[in-house]
Amino acid sequence: MCLCPGTDFVQILGRRYALAILSIIGNHPNTRFQELRNRLGDVSSSTLTIRLTELEQAGLIARTAYPEIPPRVEYSLTQAGTALREQLKAIQDTLIAR
Repeated sequence: MCLCPGTDFVQILGRRYALAILSIIGNHPNTRFQELRNRLGDVSSSTLTIRLTELEQAGLIARTAYPEIPPRVEYSLTQAGTALREQLKAIQDTLIAR
């Protein structure tokens, strides 16, 4: 079995802050940009924007923009993001149990 098609996906998850973003959004549904930035600490706005875009394009998070003044944008996990999070948690639990 060749896992080669998953290479791009793994590269996205391996980037700095990607797993932390998935974790934060999973623990705090409907998270706003500034909340993410505050929880991550040392991330720049541009890096966070890039990571969010990559995760959205990978189908792991959903971006919801509300037509309000000031604009409000919230991020949540998609079904794929939730499934991935559960699988990563299972792997983590297995490694911790060793």
